[in-house]
Amino acid sequence: MEKEGLLSKLTAYVTAGSLFSVLITLGVLYFVLHITNVPSHEIPKIMLFSSAVITLSFTLPIFFVRAVFYKLFLEKIDHMIENMDRVSRGDLDTPIEPETNDEFGQMAEAFERMRVGIKELVSQLEGELDRKR
Repeated sequence: MEKEGLLSKLTAYVTAGSLFSVLITLGVLYFVLHITNVPSHEIPKIMLFSSAVITLSFTLPIFFVRAVFYKLFLEKIDHMIENMDRVSRGDLDTPIEPETNDEFGQMAEAFERMRVGIKELVSQLEGELDRKR
């Protein structure tokens, strides 16, 4: 499950920055070509080739950043959301195992402690209700 909100924002920011960089680079290139007395009929060919190369060099990393960002962060967030959904539906018996030793692992450990605490509280409440009956 891909987090469209977060990934879309990342892609939009990186794309906007890349397009801005491409425009500035093309502007500088046009200026340099104009002041170096390159024949005017050659400028469009050079600009077209340059814009293709520059655009590719800025666009390809966007896909790489998206893939890395998804693998490093969003996949782990998806896993924690699944665990939280399971607990919120009342499944207090399935332990939550941390998959990593980073902040996501720490979050999973904290959530596991919370799950165990809730399970103990529910057991205590059920025991008290049984004694009152």
